Amino acid sequence: MNRLLSQLRLRENQIFIALTIIIGVVAGLSAVLFTLSIESMSYGLFGMSPSVWRLLLAPTAVGLLTGVLLAKVFPNVRGSGIPQTEMAFHLNQGIIPARVPIGKFITGVLCVGSGHSMGREGPSVQIGAGLASVIGQWLKLPPLRVQALVPIGAAAALSAAFNTPVAAVLFALEEIIGDLNAGVIGPTVIASVTSVIVERSILGNQPLFRVPQYHLVNVSELAAYAVLGIAGGVISLVFCKGLLWARALFAKLPKSTVIFQPAIGGLMIGAVLIFFPQVMGVGYEYVDQALNGGLIWKTMAILCAVKLGATIISYASGNAGGIFAPSLYLGAMAGGAVGSLVHRFAPGATGDPGAYALVGMGALFAGIIRAPMTSVFMIFELTQDYQILVPLMISNLLSFMISRRYQPSPIYHALLEQDGIFLPKPGGRTASAAKAKDIMSPDAVLVPPDSTVEEAMALISSNGAGAFMVGTRESPVGIVARAELEKAARAGKAAEPISSLSVDLNWPHVYPDQPLDIAVERLSQTQGLLPVLSRQGHRLEGIITRETVMQFLDREAGNGDGRPL
Repeated sequence: MNRLLSQLRLRENQIFIALTIIIGVVAGLSAVLFTLSIESMSYGLFGMSPSVWRLLLAPTAVGLLTGVLLAKVFPNVRGSGIPQTEMAFHLNQGIIPARVPIGKFITGVLCVGSGHSMGREGPSVQIGAGLASVIGQWLKLPPLRVQALVPIGAAAALSAAFNTPVAAVLFALEEIIGDLNAGVIGPTVIASVTSVIVERSILGNQPLFRVPQYHLVNVSELAAYAVLGIAGGVISLVFCKGLLWARALFAKLPKSTVIFQPAIGGLMIGAVLIFFPQVMGVGYEYVDQALNGGLIWKTMAILCAVKLGATIISYASGNAGGIFAPSLYLGAMAGGAVGSLVHRFAPGATGDPGAYALVGMGALFAGIIRAPMTSVFMIFELTQDYQILVPLMISNLLSFMISRRYQPSPIYHALLEQDGIFLPKPGGRTASAAKAKDIMSPDAVLVPPDSTVEEAMALISSNGAGAFMVGTRESPVGIVARAELEKAARAGKAAEPISSLSVDLNWPHVYPDQPLDIAVERLSQTQGLLPVLSRQGHRLEGIITRETVMQFLDREAGNGDGRPL
């Protein structure tokens, strides 16, 4: 029997590896087609030498079309696509509807191809992950297998879109899964390599950028790279904070304007393109120029500032496109500007500005995307030169630390949190025997926020708990202690609203998938009531009290094998 089970397991793994190769081919083809479609769209709209009216009207007119599609047909494909892919993996068991990759492809081509300052890598990731998930659902694979296909498809698509298979694998593990030791590393590598073979067989084995040869002229030059890292951290912060602020600003507009917001962004981008057509679309041709000394420092500094603002406008107005490519563009321009200035004042002790542009790409990627390992290997894959690792790691580390210090949530997570979706932290993604959902009680006494003290007392009279939730299950707003209510009633304030009392609005909480030790630790910081909130929408799922913990421990002890019932 054991031998038969081993054979069946081996056969299942072999079938899964074959499926991984198929997904690599499909994701590679989708990424190549996506890239070619964007280029064709851009050429069709702007030609070789676009007029002022084309630059102004093309993003606006296409924005009207994409606004309708995003509002009415494909509401889940705005923005980069990487946050949505992470949400699908961690919260939806890898389930991505078929309309998502289709919608992302269409709207991504329209938005990036019409001149918006956005990238193609993020949408490619969502398209690849979506296709992999759809294939898994169509084959009726077990939920864990479908979930595993999401990072596999994401890595394969990114590998073909950026032509860096190792960095694509690391990105899937570091960003999508949040665990560099994930068990899907083998299939992810296979899919990534398969995908890049497909891409190179169609587009040719040409590097994405012409990268200059790097050499460290003097050890003191590392100080200049440290300055670049600090500058990268500051620019990363400005970009992240600005993007979140602008996105919140657009969200405050009347709901009736949602359909027109991409066109509003398009009009603003069109006005920018009249004066700075260099920030149009992905912009890798100008990154190449920065790497090879084709731009002066003033031009690079100006393009860095304009690209930053243009990307914020394009993304915040609800268009479909990524920030992966813009982060590299910003890094190349910032690094090139710093390198040009340093080289001007110390030409004999510093390398060419192109080397600084290359390191700047890594520093901005580490600061904005917050995937430092991916950043290091991505630049190494572009250069194939070990000598660049030391200055790259110095700049990356400083940029990463500054960005993380003043913007605790990585940008992809912060964008989801702005929409009320909270992903588990990397350290909290490990399996645990007992979780908050096993300990909580779904029954919770909720006091309406507009209740008087007398009404609240009547509502909780049959419950012996020391604290109660204020609000509704969909919108919990705080916690009020029984002692506060009783004190107000004795003071003759029975007719006053409970909002006049001391309602704790900054209450600790846990998510259903967080482990027992975190729940118990946070329970000790409360008045005896710990809410359990959903990661999507912060809906009240249940409560944890000392009584529910003791009941769980009693059940566990009665089960006899150390596992929860």
